[in-house]
Order: sequence, then structure tokens, then C-alpha cells
Amino acid sequence: MNKAPDKAGSVAPPVSTPAFKRTCMRDTIRDVLMARILDGHYPAGTQLKELVLAREFNVSQAPIREALRELEGSGLVTSERYRGTRVRGADLDEMRESYELRATLEVRAVELAMPCSPQTIAELNNCLDAMTAAAARKDSERYIDDALRFHRLLIEASGNRVFGTVWDSLHFDVRGRIALRRMALEDLSPLIKLHRTLVEKIHARDVPAAAAALRKIFDRVLAVFRREGGVDRKSAAPVPRGKRPGRRPSLQVVSRGR
Repeated sequence: MNKAPDKAGSVAPPVSTPAFKRTCMRDTIRDVLMARILDGHYPAGTQLKELVLAREFNVSQAPIREALRELEGSGLVTSERYRGTRVRGADLDEMRESYELRATLEVRAVELAMPCSPQTIAELNNCLDAMTAAAARKDSERYIDDALRFHRLLIEASGNRVFGTVWDSLHFDVRGRIALRRMALEDLSPLIKLHRTLVEKIHARDVPAAAAALRKIFDRVLAVFRREGGVDRKSAAPVPRGKRPGRRPSLQVVSRGR
């Protein structure tokens, strides 16, 4: 096998094809399993058997084992010796905490992106128009698609590649669908109005106002999780020391209702 020279002129080592394929399969399997956990296909307590999954994905157990190890690292599954791997699931607290991180990430992305290019502003307006049209048709799935594309554009406009990597690693596209399916049960017009204000402030190059508008969008989404979990961060009493909190509220799946 011929070895291709790298940029420095030296010969780069050949890529191990089996290892490369296993890594690609691990990532694909991990993404599929994570989506199934987050959207409720695998409820908490479900046992994930390596052999069964290996047959489903038509792979050896090695990439399955690696994918499950990564899911364990993210806290979505637990693994016990002689008992196998079981779904821990995503609860309301976990979803709320992940959205708090996403809000911080996107606000900083907007700050870095401004002044935005005319092309970016045009793309944001296109997404916003599509969101408005989908809401008018009560097409919640199309609204979700366009809303996620809108927010992904904000991340990409920042020019920070690590932001995109973090977005992908935390599967904000899947988490976003779960949150927006809850929002879709309500009147979406206030949320669309907040997005329109955000685009106006971005176009005006008003960084503080754009950041404030984006925070209001996330405050509205976070309020859904706090309401469902019976938690009000502003009035919640601290947990006394030495007392263990009770079981966290589970995340109930909202039907897509196609």
C-alpha cells in the first residue's frame, strides 16, 4: 500500500480500515441509541443487550460496547457487572440543565457572530418566515425543523467550531425536538415574536439587545420544564443538608401527533 505524504513532506501512517469503520459505526450507533432514549422509545429501565443490538445493526459487539460506554459517560445509561446496561433516561432536571447550557452557548455565539453578514440575516429571516407559516398551518414538525435550523445558524455564524462540536455532542437537535413538541402544544405566536425581535436586533447590530432577546426565548422554553417539574427556581427552597432529594421527575414523552 502506498503511503501518502503529509503536509510536512513526511509519510503519514496508513489508516487502519477496520478501526476506522468501527469508530464510524460506534458514532452512528451511539447517536441512534441516544435519540431513542431522549425521545422515549427506550423508557427508563430498559435493558440494552449488546448481542441484540449487534444483530440489529449487523455489527460485532465491539462498536456496541463502545457506544454504550459513551452513553454511560453522558449519564443516559448505567452499567452494572452481571446485570448489563440499563437506560437511566433523561429527566426534567437533566433536560432543563442542558437547555441552560445551550442558552449560554447560543448567547455567546450571537455575541461572536455580530455583525452578521447579510447572507446570515437573510437565512435567519427565511427560517423565521418558514416557522411562521408552519405555525399558521399547525404543522408542528415543520416548525420544529425550521426552528432548529434557525438556532443552528446562530452557532455556525459564531465561527467557533468547538461550539458546533458541543452542540452535536450533546445532541441538541434531539433535545430541541423534545422541548419544542411541548411548546407546540401552546400558542407559538409569542415565541415567533421573540425570534423576530432577535433578528431585528441582529440586523441593527445591537449586541446587548440581541443577547437579551435570545435569553427571553430560552426563558420561555425553560419555563415549560420548570412548570412540568413543579420547580420555580426563584422561589425554590434550598434542600436541607443531609437530606437526599426524592426521585427526579421523569420526562413524559409528547406524541408527535402526525
